[in-house]
Parts: sequence; C-alpha cells; structure tokens
Amino acid sequence: MMQKNMTIRVLFSLFLACLCGCASPLTVSDVSGVPAVFTSTGSGTGDSAWFARYDDVVQATLDAGQKLSLELREKTIGTDKSDLYFIDDKGSKIEVSIERRSETVTLVGFNIGLFGSTSMGRLMARQIIFEVVAAGSFLGNWHPVGDY
Repeated sequence: MMQKNMTIRVLFSLFLACLCGCASPLTVSDVSGVPAVFTSTGSGTGDSAWFARYDDVVQATLDAGQKLSLELREKTIGTDKSDLYFIDDKGSKIEVSIERRSETVTLVGFNIGLFGSTSMGRLMARQIIFEVVAAGSFLGNWHPVGDY
C-alpha cells in the first residue's frame, strides 16, 4: 500500500512539473523596432505594454480580428478598458483585454486558454502590431538601445 501511494505522489509531482515546464509563453519574439513589450503570465495568458493611444490599439485589434477572419463573439468597449472575445472556425478562443494606462501607454492582455493555440495568439499579436504600424499609430521615434 505504501508503494502505491508513493508511486501516485511521484507521478502527480511529475505531472505538475511538466505542466509548469511546458506552459508555452505567449510572447512575440523578434519584433525589433516596435514600441511594444510582451511577457508571458502563464497558463496561456500574456500581457504587453504599447507606446500607442488606447483608441488606436482598440481599432487595430478589431481590424486584426477581421483580417484574420476571426469571429468577434463579444465586445465590451469602454473609455478606458475594452474586452474583445474572438474565436476561430474550430472554436478556439482568443481573448484580448485592452486598458488605457496613460495618454500614450496602453496595456494589452491576451488569453488563449490553457490548451489554446500559442501560434494563433502570436499571430493575432503580430497582426495587431501590423495594423498599428500601418495606421502610423505608434508614438514617438522609437530606437531601442538594447536588451534589458
């Protein structure tokens, strides 16, 4: 009986370790020269800070969803916070939460779910970047000095 309990504990510990180690970060790498910073917050979520106005990022997100042929299931657009809920043809979700932090800084949170497609989340983030760049909505003259 003791051997069985120990085996179950070890397997459960390995399972938890794998979940933590296999959690793919929702980060956008190699987007140099763009004033947006991404980080993974775990479990299929990530957030980012953008050097762009809130309204411009909201519009770029709506445009990105349309260009990627995602269905906009729900949207709540406010003066300082918006939540957009997209799904693809297979029913996988991409939730985007946009929050005004200052006149020139906007936070964008992404949620693809625990088992969602990290690639779809990254593609969505890149398309939003493209839309902001195409609209000329990034602010200032961005020249990053180096990695921090």
